[in-house]
Amino acid sequence: MMESHETALAELARHLKPVFEQSPDGVYLWLDEKHKVCNEQLATMFGYDVGEWQAVDDFAATFIAEESRSLYVWHYQHEVAELRYPVSFRFRGKRKDGSTFDAETDMIPLTYAGHVVAYHFVRQLGT
Repeated sequence: MMESHETALAELARHLKPVFEQSPDGVYLWLDEKHKVCNEQLATMFGYDVGEWQAVDDFAATFIAEESRSLYVWHYQHEVAELRYPVSFRFRGKRKDGSTFDAETDMIPLTYAGHVVAYHFVRQLGT
């Protein structure tokens, strides 16, 4: 039986806790708009605290600058969601205050407890 999104995400986040705490990159796990977790580095990069970041309902519109949105979504839909392979690319991130920044992400598709999970590392460029 497939575990609920909440249970699967919580278990996977516990397994990956050392990565979340020790990575110099922003790290997040994404199941869907409602079920996502991130580390402090990622939330801060986008100008949020962790709770605020996790509560956002429209990921792409909130965190990805308009000029990068279609590229970001395409990579997720065609490589991650289909479990094809990890992908790295550059994009423009959007902060809470509306400012933008250059970033690079590694999107890694994985499955856990019957769920497709996007495992992301994000680093700000040019800082």
